[in-house]
Parts: sequence; structure tokens; C-alpha cells
Amino acid sequence: MADTKKQPLRGEAAYRASREAIAKSNDAACAAAARRRAEKQADAIKELAREERRDAQAAKKGWPS
Repeated sequence: MADTKKQPLRGEAAYRASREAIAKSNDAACAAAARRRAEKQADAIKELAREERRDAQAAKKGWPS
């Protein structure tokens, strides 16, 4: 008589399953943080380039920067 229901995990199996779930969650959080950092860094680089262009145009026109 095989149960068609899946029994809840117990003991070591439950511990390993929870550890794996936590590891997956941590990996997902790290990946999301890395994406946010990359976006933030890209925005900072774009802003620096924009400032450099603005300063170059101002210098070309003889305006103080």
C-alpha cells in the first residue's frame, strides 16, 4: 500500500531541504543586488560623461565651468 500523498520531510532531510531553500533565496538576492549595483554604476558613468560633455561645450564657448 503506497501512499499517494507525499509525506512531509523529517529530520536530516527537512534540514537539508531548508538549507537548500535558504541557499536559493540567498543566491537570488545576491543576483538582484548585483543587477542593482550594475545599473547604479552605469547611471553614474552616464552622468559623468554628460558632465564632461557639458564642461567641454562650456569651455568651447568660453564660459567658466
